[in-house]
Amino acid sequence: MNPVSIRELAKWYGEIAGLNKVNLELQPGITGLVGPNGAGKSTLMKILTGQLRPSYGEALIFGEDVWKTPSARRRLGYSPEGDSFYEDMSVLGFVHAMGRLCGLGASADAFAREALEKTGALEFSGKRLKACSKGMRQRAKLAQALVHKPDILVLDEPLNGIDAGGRREMLRLFEELAASGATVIVSSHILEEIVAVTDQILFLAQGNVIASGPLAEVRGLLKDHPLKLLVTSSDPRRLGARLIESGLVTGIDFQRRRGLEEEDLVLSVPQVESFYRALPGLVSELGIGIERLVPLDASAEAVFGYLVGEKMGGGA
Repeated sequence: MNPVSIRELAKWYGEIAGLNKVNLELQPGITGLVGPNGAGKSTLMKILTGQLRPSYGEALIFGEDVWKTPSARRRLGYSPEGDSFYEDMSVLGFVHAMGRLCGLGASADAFAREALEKTGALEFSGKRLKACSKGMRQRAKLAQALVHKPDILVLDEPLNGIDAGGRREMLRLFEELAASGATVIVSSHILEEIVAVTDQILFLAQGNVIASGPLAEVRGLLKDHPLKLLVTSSDPRRLGARLIESGLVTGIDFQRRRGLEEEDLVLSVPQVESFYRALPGLVSELGIGIERLVPLDASAEAVFGYLVGEKMGGGA
């Protein structure tokens, strides 16, 4: 049984669809939610955590409907995007109180300290929340989501306000949690950092899941958008001519490096795996070197832009 099952899930706000017949099966690991404001990410998270009732369909936590079975929510930890604190409480007091609300009883203090240590917040656990920085408050929110050791974590913009070093710490924590068997669902606008640790990405737009899977797999499905590759070679002109002759690329361009006479190749590659398999042989045949090979439009932002154009904009 999968930790999360979403079946025909829909949420309507009057005539506007917040979610439109979404079907998903999520396994342990890290799932990233990607989409612009209004895509349906927060609606999906709020339904999944039992805060919002769906118009129809169901969200199941280990087979139990999260709306009809409140006890299923005990297996969830949730960190919202916005703050909702008792500002005069200390960080430790807040996480301890949340642990008690989750049924921890006398063990709440020990569990709270453990969660604060994991999120790097133990060192300022005596500080009042109203005196905490944005980054400190984010760590406190993450700690309260972890305090009862849930099987599923739902994290809405958990990296907001945390510096680059702190974000790396949090991403390592997400990976550790996933490795221990947790299902971690993360929404973030810092796409490339999140993508680096996700097992799969859900691309949402206008209440629809328009694609899902590992980023490279989703990128490979975009047949109308050949991958753009930047190649630095010792002889770009000969390499470009040979690649066109081979049929491995559908187009080439030359890009002069800033302030230099040398040129780089920009290739349009329709079949990426075939290209990578054939390239070493072609380079050896020509007797030239490859110094750099960089995808230009394989980022989450680029893939999402293509997806929206194809699925939502009247394209293919």
